[in-house]
Amino acid sequence: MKTVVYFIFTCFISTGAMLGALNMKNPFPLFAIAFGIWALFLWGCDRRAKKAAHKRTMERAFQDFVRMKKHHRHF
Repeated sequence: MKTVVYFIFTCFISTGAMLGALNMKNPFPLFAIAFGIWALFLWGCDRRAKKAAHKRTMERAFQDFVRMKKHHRHF
């Protein structure tokens, strides 16, 4: 859900920057903002995906540890 909100904000900001660039004599600063906001969005998505993958790995390791402890307790 958070990603959808970030995506909508990114679309609004980049669209506003691109529309603003149409009327400027030097549009490159607004182009930089428009593409920079997309770079920040993609970087944030990548960071959240890596964090989620790390969390899944840690949870899987914990489940394996608990399963091993249960297995050794019966013997």
